[in-house]
Amino acid sequence: MSEAESLLKSVNIRAAELADNEKNSESGYVSLGWMMLEVAEMGYWHVRYDSFTEYLKTVAQISKRSVPQLRQYFLAVRDLSSTFGSVDLERMGISKAVKLRQAKDYANILPQNIVDAALDSTVSVKDLRKLIAIELKMPEDKGDHMDLECEFMVSPEQRALITQAIDVAMHTEPLTKSTISKSQQMLDVITKFAMEFLSSHSGDGQ
Repeated sequence: MSEAESLLKSVNIRAAELADNEKNSESGYVSLGWMMLEVAEMGYWHVRYDSFTEYLKTVAQISKRSVPQLRQYFLAVRDLSSTFGSVDLERMGISKAVKLRQAKDYANILPQNIVDAALDSTVSVKDLRKLIAIELKMPEDKGDHMDLECEFMVSPEQRALITQAIDVAMHTEPLTKSTISKSQQMLDVITKFAMEFLSSHSGDGQ
């Protein structure tokens, strides 16, 4: 069995264990996040699937968690790994890790008191969310999480075209603020794309 096949199998086994026993799910989904991150970074999903999203759909069925939830788990691990080691992240739990990733995405740098609170077992997820809102003046989430399922392979020409289009959109009035988080910048860009396309083609093909 190849290394890729072995890891894919291990992820499925871990996902099934977590689905059957929620007792240690907070630390368990952090460990699953690490495993899915390795699958993503090494491109092991190519062995069986056409896209990483298709791979996540399989893990979602086994783990009884949604694709957006699983995506949040491995992204939390990825984006917090420069600040926390695996032991600290598992001690923190996946719920706090997801909230902390949102805070880091918003502020770029996490204040030490927020880091300490995340690692404090006596601080609940609700308390951490309140502390983040106060310390970072971070607005509460509005709306629902949206997964565009848009991870794909591109040719050099396509990469150049998309990169140029994003750059133009960011510098088109109203300008996309560079001070907001990367995810908010991309939301602004995609919103501009959608508005421009609809204004030009509304009614076409209907």
